[in-house]
Amino acid sequence: MPGEQLRVLPIARSRAGHARLFSTSCSLADTRPLGTRHYVESFCRENQSPVWALLDTLKSPAGRLRIEAALIESRISVEEFTTWAPAIIHSDIEKAVAKLEQLGYPISEESKESPSNPIPSWVILYLVIYKVRTTAHAEGPLVNLVFYHLDSAPPEIQGPLLVLTAYRLARHNLLIPLRRVVEAFLNTPLSDQENEFNLFLQALSSAPFRSVEGANNVVSILKAMEARQLKLRSQTYQSLLNDRFVTLQLTKYLHAKMVQEGFVPSAAHLESFLRVFSKNGAIHEARKYFTAIHAISQDAPLTADSSADPRFRANTLMLNAHEDKASAFAFLRRLAQLSAPSDAAIASPKAQRREVRFLTRTKDDVYDQTAALHVAANDLSTSTHKLIQAFLKMSAKPTIATHTVLIRGLLFRKQFQKAEVFWTKLAKSSLVMDKEALTAGVQTFIRNGKPHVAFQTLEKYSLKPGQEPHIRLPDLSPPVKITTVSMNEYLVSFKRISRPDIVFRLWDYMDVLYDVRPNAVTLSILLQSARLATTLDDSLSGAIAQFKLYNPLSRRDSSPPSNEIDNGTTSSSRAKARALAVRAITDAIGTPQHGLRAYGASIWRRQLPLDFARLAFLRALFGMDPTRRLDGVQSPAAAVRASYDGDASASALGLASLRPRPFVFTPPADLRPPPGGGDSYYPSVVVTNANCFNYITLLGVGGRAAEIPLVLAWMRELGLQPSESTLAVALVFWAEVSVQAPLVERWNGGPGRNEYAKLVEWIADWVGKKRVPGERTLQKWRGVVSSMRKPAR
Repeated sequence: MPGEQLRVLPIARSRAGHARLFSTSCSLADTRPLGTRHYVESFCRENQSPVWALLDTLKSPAGRLRIEAALIESRISVEEFTTWAPAIIHSDIEKAVAKLEQLGYPISEESKESPSNPIPSWVILYLVIYKVRTTAHAEGPLVNLVFYHLDSAPPEIQGPLLVLTAYRLARHNLLIPLRRVVEAFLNTPLSDQENEFNLFLQALSSAPFRSVEGANNVVSILKAMEARQLKLRSQTYQSLLNDRFVTLQLTKYLHAKMVQEGFVPSAAHLESFLRVFSKNGAIHEARKYFTAIHAISQDAPLTADSSADPRFRANTLMLNAHEDKASAFAFLRRLAQLSAPSDAAIASPKAQRREVRFLTRTKDDVYDQTAALHVAANDLSTSTHKLIQAFLKMSAKPTIATHTVLIRGLLFRKQFQKAEVFWTKLAKSSLVMDKEALTAGVQTFIRNGKPHVAFQTLEKYSLKPGQEPHIRLPDLSPPVKITTVSMNEYLVSFKRISRPDIVFRLWDYMDVLYDVRPNAVTLSILLQSARLATTLDDSLSGAIAQFKLYNPLSRRDSSPPSNEIDNGTTSSSRAKARALAVRAITDAIGTPQHGLRAYGASIWRRQLPLDFARLAFLRALFGMDPTRRLDGVQSPAAAVRASYDGDASASALGLASLRPRPFVFTPPADLRPPPGGGDSYYPSVVVTNANCFNYITLLGVGGRAAEIPLVLAWMRELGLQPSESTLAVALVFWAEVSVQAPLVERWNGGPGRNEYAKLVEWIADWVGKKRVPGERTLQKWRGVVSSMRKPAR
């Protein structure tokens, strides 16, 4: 089989007397260390265990020629290595774990390794370092194997094992299982605390995008380091300041940490600070770091490549911080003036405090021109004509990024046809397609009323699961890796053209199509799309679709469920599953060959939009609760009617009941994954306040406001802090189903004792009286709720 080329030969002795394990043509399965190499080298350098030398040796075919010496140095016998070779030869960790189970090791979520017969730690480390290929490998076999072995691993191995596991989970944004790793790391005695804490933080910072959960994990580690008086290292600061990962609040925290520890930042650190503050529009903070970069770099020699000089990069970053074209060009003029040597500086060369001399590129520099175009594109006072002219008159040759800035500027101005013209020209050029350009192109076709062309474009350029990323197809750029951020952009565009049916299908199939997992933002888009679909389907076509749904004689949905479509293990089964997913989307949206298919209804998986999105939300929420605390939570208030336009609850005699009936939650049968399937169906989703807000509005618009108090109670149990908007919209919807007629209110003791007042009192006990929304806020949200109910078309 491919990837299983290791042939363990009978042990023979060479002339030198050493055991010869393999023929020189043999190799272990492909071991691409990727990002783990940094960690292995660090542990090899600072950890006294010789096992790291062996693991480093196994990383390449050339190193494996020295394996005999590495085994001797690591005090691992030839017999031991030969015993475990059948497990480590496999191409991925899933197959390796299956082999270990065949050898009698019951690896699962619940089981623990027997101390009397453990798997050697070098085997576990080898699989963690080299054999985790996909998100499925990380969330399943990796987590099970590590926690199966952790307690029986030597003390000096436990910390590094958790560091490497955190890296693998963070890289795939698997936030739910990462919680368990963070908790285990904080409770594990470490043999080299400062090194392992720093490497753990670097592992966390490898997440593909920022999130509240990621920042919270970092803060918990930083607080533990502070309690143990451990210092951050330069590389750790650099990793945490990664623009893809860091939040503005965490950036300020790290700045205070530097001051506290007396750490002197380098130009690279200052550039990271500048990038974060400029991207967030904090221009005054950004200016401080911009000046500091030029100050500490002014004695550095100029290089041929201006992009390698931190001063030039700082100029571009600072230019991007401006919000309008006028201030941006004023900055460029000022920078040009400051770059010239002043008379004062020439007259007093011995001044104790030197004046900072700012360095600028030539006027033909494409980086600064692209940055200036970016500012103009984001400034709506710049007309479409002037924006296009600025692009066409650039003296430097535009890059792929320059084209993308223009197209996004046109999209921002709703000039969808012009955006399509320029993207088509870009696609026909010799420029190599990248993620940002492809995203802009897909958005352009969707917003221009051609979603079927958009999907075909996505299929043409995207990297598919199992496809090699660096193989360039004829007449095409290398395939582009689709990320969760890119997918969210596509979903928002489909929602904006009122195609929630496509959002539902991509939610189900993004994994099998592009190896993409949802995050909290994706869940919010799904909930918003379900709310949109609820209003769209309140029509004749929607009623017909619902009639077919409940008609026992109607033809059932032929699309296989997502939990059946993505479980193929062979390349042929994965290809078949992917073809089914593509067909499910093209059947709804059409193809360029057969034309666009208009929207019909958003019934998916034989479920109404609200029911489909509700199950997704509940799965994500209950997936955050491995100890099942939510099971015992009860609603703090009861509704008197099912929906805002419904009658009071009916009694057994058919008369309106004056007694409120609390909502009793009945968990769906498939709320949690089956045994062995992990804690959550969506391990990359940590539910946020924004998700709860969107879920509450979906319940309210969909006529299920009676469930809202229970949602708030779940938030309280999980420690999710609600925003004022969440509380206000919840109270507005709740008032519609909890307040009765004035006469009935008087019979029940007055308005102060009704179910609405009961929920208000409960909220005050939760967040404090000062945070309970006032009448002015509630009045604003009544207007918002009214607009939510208006038909989308």
